[in-house]
Formats: sequence, structure tokens, C-alpha cells
Amino acid sequence: MARFVSLPDRDGPPGAARMWINPEHVVSLVPKVSRDGISHTLRVEIKLVGTPAFEAWLGAFDSNDEADACWRQFVDSFGDD
Repeated sequence: MARFVSLPDRDGPPGAARMWINPEHVVSLVPKVSRDGISHTLRVEIKLVGTPAFEAWLGAFDSNDEADACWRQFVDSFGDD
């Protein structure tokens, strides 16, 4: 049975998913952190089999450590159950 990982919806309520992806279709995940002097915004560039790469928002954080923790949790969600 297929398993899916959610991508957060930046514009929706907390915990809402914008998209679900099948981990078996992931070719690469590349973290991208931008800083505006106040917060750290974490995005991920995702490449799925047969599609062009696209970016998804993962969250805005007060520190780089918080963004790193989110990234680790996101990558861990692709592990085997």
C-alpha cells in the first residue's frame, strides 16, 4: 500500500497539508533556508520521478537550529515504517 508524506500549507490552518507525496517517487530533496533578519524560512526543493523540480514551504522559524530540527523531522518522515 502506498504511503504519503504531507507538505504544509503556508496559507492554511496549522497542520493543514497543501500536497501529499509518495516517498517512493522522490529523486532528491534539497533544503533551502533564507533569512530576512528576523526569521529563518525553510523551503525544500523536491524532484519527483518524471516531473520537474519544485519548491515547497516547510516553515518560518526564530533560529537556524529550529529550521534544522524541522528539516531533520521532515527527512525522517520519509523513512521506512
